[in-house]
Amino acid sequence: MKTPIAFLLAMVASLLVDNSTEALASSSCSTAREAETKPLAGILFDIDGTLIHSDPIHQIVFQELLLKEKGFNNDQPIDEAFFRKHIAGRQNALIMADFFPGWSIEQRVAWSDSKEARFRELAASEMMERKMPGLDKLRKWIEEKNMPRAAVTNAPRLNAEAMIGGIAYNDDFFQTLIIGDECEKAKPDPCPYLTACKHLDLDCSQCIVFEDSPSGARAGAAAGAYVIGILSGQDEKTLLEAGCSMAIKDYTDPKLW
Repeated sequence: MKTPIAFLLAMVASLLVDNSTEALASSSCSTAREAETKPLAGILFDIDGTLIHSDPIHQIVFQELLLKEKGFNNDQPIDEAFFRKHIAGRQNALIMADFFPGWSIEQRVAWSDSKEARFRELAASEMMERKMPGLDKLRKWIEEKNMPRAAVTNAPRLNAEAMIGGIAYNDDFFQTLIIGDECEKAKPDPCPYLTACKHLDLDCSQCIVFEDSPSGARAGAAAGAYVIGILSGQDEKTLLEAGCSMAIKDYTDPKLW
């Protein structure tokens, strides 16, 4: 039996969420699916780790800059486990509040801005090669079905626009770009995804969200969407516990198709 998303993607004019499949019945989000079937209405993407495998660059930059902060992490470089747990997918304001509670908001913003500028500097020449495998195939399918789509991220706008441009998706593929910092609340609050659906005039419960972080997965699930985890940084167990209904390696994964 096909997984729910494979069933969705296999359909053409009558894409339906089938909550009778074994995979959906056993998923962590099965209770969020309504009894009646609904047509798939839209696709919502996170950016970092979802469109582009950017987390390794973020980790390098955080590691580099945090080592300059005397006493942080006992003056030891952060490792991947630290990055996954405390940084990946989270809003800068929340990260800075946790790391430097004694700093002023102005200090935190300045540090974040310098970090993001350094990220853009390092990532500039690598974005196309870091584009998630299979993304172009999924894009073609979305365009063929004329499916509404949005990018929804906790990244600052300059980063988001740089990454979308860096993979040549700044050609109006995304019909709206939602920035967590520009919403009432950022992920893990559902506000960014609900805002995207409002812009596209969609019911979030009829949308698929692609996410790579626990923060983003929680946001998508809380918004009522069917969340698919991308295993670009987190392990499958972590993403399923955060609210994903399934997890795939990337967009070439046979489970998707």
